[in-house]
Amino acid sequence: MHQLFLDIVFYVFAGLSILSALMVITQNNPVRCVLFLVLTFFASSVLWILVEAEFLALILVLVYVGAVMTLFLFVVMMLNIDTESMKAHFVRYLPFGLILVALLTGLLLIAVPEDTFKTDIEQPALSAQTSPNTTIDESNVVEPVKALSNTEKIGMVLYTDYVFAFELAAVLLLVAIISAITLAHRGAIRSKRQNIVGQIMTRREDRVKLVKMKPEK
Repeated sequence: MHQLFLDIVFYVFAGLSILSALMVITQNNPVRCVLFLVLTFFASSVLWILVEAEFLALILVLVYVGAVMTLFLFVVMMLNIDTESMKAHFVRYLPFGLILVALLTGLLLIAVPEDTFKTDIEQPALSAQTSPNTTIDESNVVEPVKALSNTEKIGMVLYTDYVFAFELAAVLLLVAIISAITLAHRGAIRSKRQNIVGQIMTRREDRVKLVKMKPEK
């Protein structure tokens, strides 16, 4: 019964994630696309939980849904996007998009190992069985090692085997942040600010300026 319930949950949320992902690329309204993308992330997080990857599921919800998608939603709502031109571009680039999808699907099928979808996995038999009359020396008994959690395993692998790649990604993100601030920052010459001291120290002659113009013929 428990396995049947897990299968039902998997198929429901897998179908929901596929359907919402298709709605992301087929909707003309960008706000709806972002909302369907949020739904895709939620369904994917449930699938992560089913495979006992709780840390990845929480990160997917907290980081992507809570931060990235919220930022995307505000940016999309603030922009004035012409939906008619988007429809024309969608029809124009549809064959090119289908070719890319076919290529990515082929690469994915090549990258997936052959024994991934096989379910007839035989459990290894025990090499030796302990008889009930066998005496066990308690002095030589080794205590079982405490199983690490999913988060601890990811942390140990991330900060040992992939520490160089992790630090490189951190440096790239830092450079990107500094570059974005540098490009968006306006200096004192180009900035438009209110000069309060100049407004207070202004003279009466500077407030009104008389301009003499030639009469029109």
